[in-house]
Amino acid sequence: MLQDEQQKLIWDQLWSSREVSYHWDSLSQTIYDKIMEVSGGIQGKRILEAGSGTGKISLRLAAEHAEVTLVDYSENALFNSRSAFYKAKVPGTFVHSDIREMQLPDQQFDITWNAGVLEHFEEDEQITILREMMRVTKPGGTIIVLTPFAECLPYRAGKEAAEQLGTWMYGMERPAFTFKDSFERCGITFIEESSIGFLDSLDFLDFIRDSQTVKHWLTMWYHGLPEQEKRNVPGYLLVSVGMVGTLPETAENQWNHPLYHKQSPEEKLSRAQAIISSYHVKRNESHYLSVYKNEEASYWFPLLETLDSLLVNRGTKVLDIGAAYGTLLMYSVLSGAQAYGLDRIADYWSVELEQDYGIRWSQCNIEAEDIPGNDRYDVVLFTEVLEHMNYNPIPVLRKIHESLMPGGSLLISTPWKRHFAPAHSDPDLLHMPYYRTCDGFIDAEMKYYTIDELYVLSEVTDFHVKSLEVFNGHLLAWFLKK
Repeated sequence: MLQDEQQKLIWDQLWSSREVSYHWDSLSQTIYDKIMEVSGGIQGKRILEAGSGTGKISLRLAAEHAEVTLVDYSENALFNSRSAFYKAKVPGTFVHSDIREMQLPDQQFDITWNAGVLEHFEEDEQITILREMMRVTKPGGTIIVLTPFAECLPYRAGKEAAEQLGTWMYGMERPAFTFKDSFERCGITFIEESSIGFLDSLDFLDFIRDSQTVKHWLTMWYHGLPEQEKRNVPGYLLVSVGMVGTLPETAENQWNHPLYHKQSPEEKLSRAQAIISSYHVKRNESHYLSVYKNEEASYWFPLLETLDSLLVNRGTKVLDIGAAYGTLLMYSVLSGAQAYGLDRIADYWSVELEQDYGIRWSQCNIEAEDIPGNDRYDVVLFTEVLEHMNYNPIPVLRKIHESLMPGGSLLISTPWKRHFAPAHSDPDLLHMPYYRTCDGFIDAEMKYYTIDELYVLSEVTDFHVKSLEVFNGHLLAWFLKK
């Protein structure tokens, strides 16, 4: 018998060999609470549980006025669910189908989720399931996957003991460390990952003889931890949350997503990078995927907190000069900004990304040309550009000053001379030649700047230095237009 058939038989036998309890329990509450947190409320939403098992949590969601659909390849599981829904007088839709190829139309659901499902499939099949979950979810909709967490010790110890003793009843089950890469492979925008249910994991210690004392002490220890420390203890379930879609209206939906405003800069940056990756994965040997994605934040990451503080108002106008692949533009768009990008070369840019997210982009050599258009911006980004300028940067910063709204912000990152080339003889800022028509350009790092030179640059171009710090050998400056 094939492994797939064996696994299906296990579940059919499990759902038929014992009476299924619909008594509300701690683990169900833990999962329910997470779904409510991620969704921001479920009333009136169309929700699919892909691999529904008992359907216990879906029953509660339906009772609270969600429109739920349950899909499972076990007829016995669906029979139990139908009976429970009928007894509770709660409506639901039940589909007997393999979740690797669900008999459902495209883009139907606001939330597609499952718990305790993907760990029973090989990696390639997990990708197939995730793509199916994405297919049936609306653009801007949410995908939630809950799987046993590989870092949860009580679960791993109990499972190992049961497998050794021959008492493990759930078939092949591989706990996961993360689904971030799998989400990105499928084109799902990764939002966040966390673990829940440490106390629920202690039930797996029942597979180990005389474990009650250990369970008691672990429970007491956990209850005595501060809330911050509890969040650092690996729980039973890894919760992976993603979002579907790259259409223009999706950026609106993503900005309004209930989790977005609770996310850290790391999480929001990861989302922006995942979206850009979904475009570059279609290219052969994309430099973004092979190098830049993992390196870019090492230049300017602390600036993200400053950028967040400047994007609190929806519709903030952001110009990125030297936008490259557009990571900071996408970060800004997902924060509700109007985004504009300039770069001297077009090799890195994705026209499809520009079209799908309404980002305006122009090819422009900022040293030789004026900033296109007559727009005035709230924020100008100038990250890892200053060192590439062939000529005196003062005229460029004056162009930027002119393009900013009163009180507007210029965020700069550039390599620090003292860190990268302390012994190298660079021309003094005030002695650098100015660009003249028909002068040529070299694509290289032409000059490293000192802290003093950034202060001089701000003064002669009528900026106030709000902050200036060093990060990984780079100078990070926040200039305000006087």
